[in-house]
Amino acid sequence: MKRKLQKVFQNLWTAVLLCAMVLPVNTVQAAEKEPQSVVSTINTYYDGGYSIMGPTTVTIGQMINYYQANQAYPAFYANSDAPNIYVFCMMYMEECNAEGVRAEVAFAQAMKETGFLRYRGDVHIEQFNFAGLGATGGGNPGNSFPTVRMGIRAQVQHLKAYATSASLNQEVVDPRYSLVNKGSAPYVEWLGKHENPTGIGWATAWGYGNSIVNDYIARMRNYSTYSTWYQGVNYEAVYNPDYYMLHNPDVAAACGGSSDSLLSHFLNYGMKEGRQGIVYFDVNSYKRRYKDLRMAFGNDLKLYYLHYVYSGQNEHRIASGAVNNFDAITVYNGVDYASVYDYNYYVNKYPDIRAAFGDDDMAVLAHFVNYGMSEGRRGNEAFDINSYRNAYSDLRAAFGTDLRQYYLHYIYAGQAEKRVTSGVTELQNPLTVYNGVDYSYVYDYNYYTNLYPDIRVAFGNDDRAVLAHFINYGMTEGRRGNATFDVAAYRNKYADLQQAFGNDWKGYYEHYVQYGLAEGR
Repeated sequence: MKRKLQKVFQNLWTAVLLCAMVLPVNTVQAAEKEPQSVVSTINTYYDGGYSIMGPTTVTIGQMINYYQANQAYPAFYANSDAPNIYVFCMMYMEECNAEGVRAEVAFAQAMKETGFLRYRGDVHIEQFNFAGLGATGGGNPGNSFPTVRMGIRAQVQHLKAYATSASLNQEVVDPRYSLVNKGSAPYVEWLGKHENPTGIGWATAWGYGNSIVNDYIARMRNYSTYSTWYQGVNYEAVYNPDYYMLHNPDVAAACGGSSDSLLSHFLNYGMKEGRQGIVYFDVNSYKRRYKDLRMAFGNDLKLYYLHYVYSGQNEHRIASGAVNNFDAITVYNGVDYASVYDYNYYVNKYPDIRAAFGDDDMAVLAHFVNYGMSEGRRGNEAFDINSYRNAYSDLRAAFGTDLRQYYLHYIYAGQAEKRVTSGVTELQNPLTVYNGVDYSYVYDYNYYTNLYPDIRVAFGNDDRAVLAHFINYGMTEGRRGNATFDVAAYRNKYADLQQAFGNDWKGYYEHYVQYGLAEGR
């Protein structure tokens, strides 16, 4: 009988102890007790729990996508050590990896505690407290930390303290670390005091840990592993991973297994190749639409993508669709060729140019400047190089057949001087002065070229070359230069000249120019 009573008493005492272990404590975050030993069977007591310690099972891309689907990253953090969501998530990855804590656990807890960083409770955003550390209710805001990283580190250290008795790998920054019963909650579900077999937990709310797993982690893991973020920059304005893989199957086959590999390809190759990364951004449309960008970037397609990411989208520039009113470039190496060049006129007049360069207005202009002007190609309706050359003997004397110089003269001086640029089909005032000597009394361009077809064939309308031929060869050959001076008659008439020059025909011309005319011969 005595033994039976002892056994009943033992069973009753055990029941009392078990009941005491699960009594609730009415605080927002359970006030940690002084460290005490935890039964060694705790790690196997709950079958199927979500371990706090272990390898992270989500990617940074999933964390970012999950967050951005719920809330915009607060502008408050712009001047912090985590200025964007990418850096914020990367810090969670780094701090969790340092202690062996699963990043999805810490991140999900932070989202639950802060309402996706909206902070609508006792804790305030400027505290950098992401898990309500020390916030035990009644308006108590809890602990504050100097930076985002330190706040994350403190949270991770606090989680590790609950999950295991293992030492920290980094210096303690959690002010409540020493108050935790080490290893009392190896599973996320046990962070809720009511669900923890020991009655010890992070928070007093019913289903606290279950909510972290089911309402946050489970949902986070359903988000795409692919991200638009790369090395701290968000490329979502020009890139969508699903679109990129769908429209670039070769890239998807080679790089589709990794978010970073896929985005790295887009940044390092796709942009340079002009591959479209999202339906809303067409680099060819963007390039064609904005002359200022073409002048700045030329054919470096990658710079157009980056411009839109960093500036264009904020400037509300249009990045897709047909461009009907093409504003072509006219400035090349700092010189504006608009007075002698028009893109549409040039490519329409010269099919070979359109075939070679298409709608690349930079290349077309470069051709005009580097080749077209020298070839005498007409660049617009208003400026006819042949008319301009025909009209002005001073320019022909200066530039001869160097056609490029006529274009440049008009750009720098001629248009300001209001010189005629069209409608002049014949040479005006053909040259008669050569090396400072005026040969107009013995030479006329039109007479000379009409009298000698070989000269016209050889020199065309190059009056400077025709005059040079007359002086250097024609006079010596006794060719007649105009209707009023017959060198043979001049020779025959004056015996003194015959005695002086004999058969040196050029001497008779030069004598008349220098002396004979003045002597009235």
